[in-house]
Amino acid sequence: MNADIGELGRRIREAREVAGVSQDAARRAIDVSQPTYSRIESGERVIRGDELVQLADCFGVRAAAITGLPEVRERARFAARTDGDFSAMTVMRERLYAYLELDSYLTGQGITGA
Repeated sequence: MNADIGELGRRIREAREVAGVSQDAARRAIDVSQPTYSRIESGERVIRGDELVQLADCFGVRAAAITGLPEVRERARFAARTDGDFSAMTVMRERLYAYLELDSYLTGQGITGA
């Protein structure tokens, strides 16, 4: 078993427990069987990027909180024009961070968007 996969499984379990989410609810969020979900938490099965994002949403955290990667917001810089309504800008910024975090995780796993 890969140590990184085992560590990620442990982090997933911890995030789920802190969120108060059952294994059944978590496995339904990513549409896998109970044995498959158990293998994810034990580090026996690699979690796909889309599954990671879905679990983060289910647990109410960002993917970076689960992966342990530094939050992208600390490194991201962006510019945009706005009409003064900052609520749309806030939503756009959060989505940008989520995508960049996922990209960072996938790149770290050797998965590229070829």
